[in-house]
Amino acid sequence: MNFKLLIIGLLLGAIGGGCQGVPAQAPTTDASRNAAWTRAFAAPGPPSTSGMPIGQENRINMDARFASLLKESFPQKQWFWYDHWKLTPLPELMQVFMGVPGNAILDEDRYVSIDGCVPHDCDNRGMLWVDTRTDPAVIIFAGIDSITSNTTPSKSHLWIYTSEKLSWQKIPSPFLSSLHRWLVTIGTDPYAGTHGYRYNFSLATIVQPNGVMLDMGPEIFGLGATGSHASPGAGS
Repeated sequence: MNFKLLIIGLLLGAIGGGCQGVPAQAPTTDASRNAAWTRAFAAPGPPSTSGMPIGQENRINMDARFASLLKESFPQKQWFWYDHWKLTPLPELMQVFMGVPGNAILDEDRYVSIDGCVPHDCDNRGMLWVDTRTDPAVIIFAGIDSITSNTTPSKSHLWIYTSEKLSWQKIPSPFLSSLHRWLVTIGTDPYAGTHGYRYNFSLATIVQPNGVMLDMGPEIFGLGATGSHASPGAGS
């Protein structure tokens, strides 16, 4: 009996010693929230003065990694856009709002901004700004929803969705620069063969990842009438 116990003890010791030699598995970063790959499809700014898009926005929007990036980065819901009487999930809405491709611009070899508009409804437009040097990527989506069409000028709502909690007092300066450039670009004749899209924002709303919404005046984003620049109330 004692001999059997000795054999069992030796076997257990060998097994235990083998387990001690196996290193603990290091935590891994969620690859679906890494956006470094988007830089390959963006072109250095500024946008073309001819009104023709630069970069390959459509390549980004159609890439399977992009859908995963949006799905993993934006858990919150949106409350303004319906498709067949149902609210469109936010990640899908972003792709719809950039369905007709615009620019894909790379700034400082770090910040990628891509934009576009809703197919057959280009008054509704979107821009996605990505800090590709953070992991997970920090992403901000700006969507324009036209809320009136029977007034002159018509009024629009600027929706801001963030992948990380955003303080309205500390909006990133690189994002504001991209936002202003986008609005100037799409408002300039002959943007994409049109007379340009000029917006009169009556309201801006930040929607945090936890769904909390903050309504504020568009001047917080440095926007005045018809999307023109005002003195921004945000910092870097």
